[in-house]
Amino acid sequence: MTFLVVGGAGFIGLNVIEELLTFSEQVIALDKSPIPPAAMKFFSKLPGKFTSIQLDVTDAEDVDRVVSGGDVDVIFYGAAITAGAEREISNPLSVFDVNVGGLLNVLEAGCRVPSVKRIINISSGSAYGNGGFGDTGWNDSLDEFGTREDPQTLYAISKYTGERVALRMGELLKKRVMNVRLSAIFGRWEYDTGVRDTLSAPMQATLLALKGETALMDRKEERDWTYSRDVARALYKLANHENINSSLYNISSGKSWSVFDWCAVLKMFYPDFNYRLCEFGEVPNIDLFGTRDRIKMSPDRFLGDIGYTLSANLSEIFEDFKMWLNESAGFWDLEP
Repeated sequence: MTFLVVGGAGFIGLNVIEELLTFSEQVIALDKSPIPPAAMKFFSKLPGKFTSIQLDVTDAEDVDRVVSGGDVDVIFYGAAITAGAEREISNPLSVFDVNVGGLLNVLEAGCRVPSVKRIINISSGSAYGNGGFGDTGWNDSLDEFGTREDPQTLYAISKYTGERVALRMGELLKKRVMNVRLSAIFGRWEYDTGVRDTLSAPMQATLLALKGETALMDRKEERDWTYSRDVARALYKLANHENINSSLYNISSGKSWSVFDWCAVLKMFYPDFNYRLCEFGEVPNIDLFGTRDRIKMSPDRFLGDIGYTLSANLSEIFEDFKMWLNESAGFWDLEP
């Protein structure tokens, strides 16, 4: 099959591309930014066929030209601006131009092309908003249809809006469109893309470990951190599964753990690395994204329909992650 990965140069996009090429699929990547050279070198060794096109998803004509001319079977929409407060103030329109406007361009083009069988919009657990903290009713885990969303930030609002737009366009144009909400993701191919304002906390700790420095945290958080390669595998399985019973799926390990747990694994391999809570007056160098943690997302609907469980075994995850670190040498510029 031929897969179109929109946002292919981003964190999740690179993981999806790797997964598809590993299984000998044909992949077309669209992104305004180029694929990082280390990733291109890595992908060239995989059996699938890969084409990368630099294109701005906010340009409807260019999007239509590529989508309609590529005999595409499945589209993943992963282009996004993950905005922090500073970007919300300085350029709020950019968040919606890409997260909603670009998605709409791809939906309009893809829904009209007969070869396209499915469009999967890669959304985020941030769409739950304050509902994700239990503010709209408490549950042990967040349910796709049982938890009332209350998005607050522009990023969260744009992701929730994108989900509704995707469903409506699929309904109007008679195409199978699905939304997935990703939990807190970390792992392979994570880097500062320029449109993702903060790396995951586990990746922040990893970069400090590689430099032999000390990670300082102001609290011990717990989130359903989920490994990026498992996410890509889940998306590939969703794209190929015949009987889809839902228009929305959480993609999460469903297990909560702390960056302290990840640091303990890092410490075994990087003995110069240390980690601890801040002492009085110290400033943390790990950003934990606020003062409270989102409730874990339930993976039950995805497991029941697709039959795939995402791992929360940190030792196994690190073995794969460390292998990738060795294989993709040069991907990061580790100098401060």
